Amino acid sequence: MEQNMEKNTGSSAELKIESKNKKNLIFFIVGVAIVLAIWYWQAQKGKIIVPLDNIPAASETNQQDSSAIGGDTTSVINQELDSIDISDLDKEFQTIDSDLNSL
Repeated sequence: MEQNMEKNTGSSAELKIESKNKKNLIFFIVGVAIVLAIWYWQAQKGKIIVPLDNIPAASETNQQDSSAIGGDTTSVINQELDSIDISDLDKEFQTIDSDLNSL
């Protein structure tokens, strides 16, 4: 009779552990699903969807881009880069060194 009681108490403890494991598994799955849903929502929030009907032709975009920048083209940019004087770099670094030493 006592052996019968021990078997019954052992099996009820096992049932409690199994039900706790099932509950934990369910909570884990639900938590992962919520995290994935939030991540997906945040990823979609940053995307901008543009209808294909409103996309201008390539020639229109080039004209708009050059006018928006102020007419800068590759040749203008290259001329500005060529006009930069870098011959007195040592003098510039001496000024910087003296400023650093004064700190």
